[in-house]
Amino acid sequence: MSEAEPAKAERGQRKDNDGLHRRRGVWHYKLKVAGKWKEYSTHTENYQKARKVRHQALQDQEAGRLPSDLAKWRFEKASAEWLEGRKKLVAPKTHRIDKERSKPLLAFFGGQRLSDISADGVRAYQLKRAGKVGPRTVNLETKVLRMVLRTGRLWSRIAEDFKSLPENKQGPGRALTEEQEKRLFQAASSKKRWELAYYAATLAANTTTRGCEIKGLKLRDVDLMDRTLTIRRSSTKTDAGARIIPLNEMGCWAVARLLERAGKVGSTEPDHYLLPAYRYRHTKEGESTAGLGFDPTKPMEGWRSAWRTLTEKAGLKGLRFHDLRHHSITKLAEAGVADHTLMAIAGHVSKAMLEHYSHVRMNAKREAVAALEGKAKPVAPPKEQPKEEQAHQAAN
Repeated sequence: MSEAEPAKAERGQRKDNDGLHRRRGVWHYKLKVAGKWKEYSTHTENYQKARKVRHQALQDQEAGRLPSDLAKWRFEKASAEWLEGRKKLVAPKTHRIDKERSKPLLAFFGGQRLSDISADGVRAYQLKRAGKVGPRTVNLETKVLRMVLRTGRLWSRIAEDFKSLPENKQGPGRALTEEQEKRLFQAASSKKRWELAYYAATLAANTTTRGCEIKGLKLRDVDLMDRTLTIRRSSTKTDAGARIIPLNEMGCWAVARLLERAGKVGSTEPDHYLLPAYRYRHTKEGESTAGLGFDPTKPMEGWRSAWRTLTEKAGLKGLRFHDLRHHSITKLAEAGVADHTLMAIAGHVSKAMLEHYSHVRMNAKREAVAALEGKAKPVAPPKEQPKEEQAHQAAN
């Protein structure tokens, strides 16, 4: 045996002790699953990282968290299976949002097996998407990816190396000044073709409702006699958001206008939508549109074009419809409404946002106290004179 052979044998023994072997530069290892040896890739050429991957796999095997057979599925098949199962667990609105968030994931990870998705691949996805959408959107999309990978018991492999993108901690919304609010609704009410956006905006600004919640309203959810609006779990963002909201005068007015419009376009049954879907055809002003272009059994998609145009006219370009929710909650906070009452009206409000609104309340209180000052200026009291000087003044 040559001198090189013992050294080679020693290296081979060390590899066997580590349980790792190389294939095309990438480290692999074997595990015995159900009585059969299976080979797994560490997806790295770095030896120290490969050891950590194998060590984690051994721990997962002991804890019963080994990758399932779904790990071999292509991402498109695994995500479709996950979405189908998700349908039974969440509201239809949430399921539709999950499906939308899956689209950019499919475009990036399509064709890859779940087991081939690495932390570096997820990071590359974050960087690519961050150039097109905000960090909040990217984080919500990677949340979907995380849930899909968990179905194959694969998320734990990359969880330690994953970091969400930093988000704006000041809150996502914007509140309007009195002057801006006046300009917005003057513009919205100035044209007939904007009336739907006008009524919806008025309702949102007076009830804290989201756009998706307004679009999800059915006739049975509106009660003008009791002056209430019922937001149900099927249309709200989260199950915790289901609630009954009392209507003020402006809220009642907006709902009454929407009910009139609903009747004209064929929404007459309790389960018909307050804002029915528009099919294909415009009608002339003043004519009955019942049955001509609307489907009362489906909700409308939105008023995006009208909203964009009217906000530009009002000098509020970039104002989102969802900002009206933030605006109305801010007004409630400024009025001193307690947290539990605010949440009962607005539904789901995160802890971070509650802290934000608590600062809003304090600012409103400071302004109120400042108003008591008026124009009066503080005057310092006269200084006390020494006794010798007081006696001198008394003698004179």
